[in-house]
Amino acid sequence: MNSVKSPLQELIERVVVEKADLSKAETVFAFDNIFHGNESDITIGSFLTALAMKGESEDEILGAYEAVREKEYAFGPAVGPSIDICGTGGETLKTFNISTAAAIVTAASGCRVAKHGNRSNSGPCGSADFLEAVGFDLQSPSEKLLRSLEQVGITFLFAPNFHPSMKKISTVRRAVGIRTVFNIIGPLCNPCVNLSGQLIGVSKPSLLTKVSNVMKNSNLRRFMVAYSQDGFDELTNTCDNKAIYFNQGELSTILIHPQDFDLALSKREALTIESKEESVRTTMEVIYGYASKQVQDAVVLNAAAALVIGNSVDKLSEGIELARNNIRNGNACATLRGLIKECGDEEKLLTVEPILRKRH
Repeated sequence: MNSVKSPLQELIERVVVEKADLSKAETVFAFDNIFHGNESDITIGSFLTALAMKGESEDEILGAYEAVREKEYAFGPAVGPSIDICGTGGETLKTFNISTAAAIVTAASGCRVAKHGNRSNSGPCGSADFLEAVGFDLQSPSEKLLRSLEQVGITFLFAPNFHPSMKKISTVRRAVGIRTVFNIIGPLCNPCVNLSGQLIGVSKPSLLTKVSNVMKNSNLRRFMVAYSQDGFDELTNTCDNKAIYFNQGELSTILIHPQDFDLALSKREALTIESKEESVRTTMEVIYGYASKQVQDAVVLNAAAALVIGNSVDKLSEGIELARNNIRNGNACATLRGLIKECGDEEKLLTVEPILRKRH
């Protein structure tokens, strides 16, 4: 006896058997079905896996992006524009929290940052995991988050609090255990209504153009989609980096060579970690100025790009100098303290700081 297939099961069959790319309308329909609870967890997991194994098309990414954004809770408005720094995850190389450290350094350098992030689904430590470990309250009310953005220059928007549709399928994502389309669109769905720019890292070169083409139709004035050519989903000082830069209506492709900017060349192993504890420690060492130049410069490069995107500097070289100075003079650690004081438990952070100093 043949059972009747659900609409999503029919789409899965097309993707798996025919290797077909879905249209934007079909993808929006699929995710609307998922978010309304019309599909089983097994079917949802199969759909996400099928798209990932085939490789998500531009229309599929755009369809998922639009379906999620339609149901998000907006944050703001704040006084003045903000930017975001986020990687898509999914790379096999697990780094310390480079984008989170870069966000703090960027804010310390005078560019407002509305950092959007989540717990890690596959790696040891996501941005939310790091911040929670040093005292941030992931359930901080919006008024505290907004006050931190305006007074400290940075806030953290915990994705499940602003995207209830994605929260509902978090268990499925963890069970699937691989990068899915949600890793790609997660960084694109920052709910801050004042967002003017983004630095987005991708783990595959094929995603550079796809993500850029989705983002060029957003309201952002500037963004950069970046790929490190040895597999990191952010700019690094381990090798050359390729990026697509959008500046007020124009797209351009650029190569960033670390050696052109007096950055210390790093081995990949210096930036990778094996545990949450190691990630928290290394990230804190950068923010507090204790890290080696190799490790620090990976964060400095991303902060410099963010400062260009935020229109705080004109050139990467200027951003690098500014970011380094604000680690050296203590502004970065003061910014982290300000964030935790506004939106968390400052005592928890203060218990971490002495341990860090003893190591150095």
